[in-house]
Amino acid sequence: MSTRLSRRAALRWVSAGLGAVALSRCGVGTDSTLSDGGVEGSSTSWASGGTAVLSGKDYGNPFASGAGATCTVYKSATLGPCHATSSLLTRKDIAEGVSGLPTRLEFLLLDSSCNPIPNATLEIWHCSTAGVYSGDIDGTNDAMCTGGNAAAAAALWYRGIQTAGSDGRVTFDTNFPGWYGSRATHIHFQVSRGSTKSLVSQVFFDETLKSDIYNSQPTYVATSKSGYVLNANDKVIQEAGLTVNEALMQTSRQSDGALLAWKAIVVA
Repeated sequence: MSTRLSRRAALRWVSAGLGAVALSRCGVGTDSTLSDGGVEGSSTSWASGGTAVLSGKDYGNPFASGAGATCTVYKSATLGPCHATSSLLTRKDIAEGVSGLPTRLEFLLLDSSCNPIPNATLEIWHCSTAGVYSGDIDGTNDAMCTGGNAAAAAALWYRGIQTAGSDGRVTFDTNFPGWYGSRATHIHFQVSRGSTKSLVSQVFFDETLKSDIYNSQPTYVATSKSGYVLNANDKVIQEAGLTVNEALMQTSRQSDGALLAWKAIVVA
């Protein structure tokens, strides 16, 4: 109960205006132009304005090098209180026109033999640049998720679902997520095969990358740093038994200032 109250208080604080899965051992994403975390391409300033920057662009396949012979199943983590079953919107672009740092998310869904899982579905959801979730989760606009913000409760931004192709690849366009007190920056995900929910967990981002974004982007800089949690201290990472390195997405800043982030998710 104390954790719930702490998070509720943190989200109310944000809304009030005081603040505006294992790294796969499958040999994927080994292209030398791509980095494992960090802020590669720092000579280029970050783009802003939202996912319109990503429209019609192909940043290449970060999994083009394929998968090796061994895989590590990604550890499950809590679904969290802000999942909304009524908002399963099939779409690639989940930002709904909201401003932020344009981010392309690439996931590769693999089985424990490191083979692609065709037709698996991947659902993702994350908070806004101000650290709140969209959707009226419980019908009462509970401040636990929306911060009590009516506009957030009426929206469904940063939620979506996609089906993997024959190669197991899934792509989303979004804005880089913000954060809220008591949690490190994260994205929730759920993998399903047919009607079977195979894995629920979360992915995270490199500390240097987050610091660079939050201290330079106009949609993030207004967020107070009070209550900021490092990956190493995140309770979900610890409770899931993940290491920080296992939980990080790989990232690369693109020439247009957008962020490409990718991860192979191995499902039992």
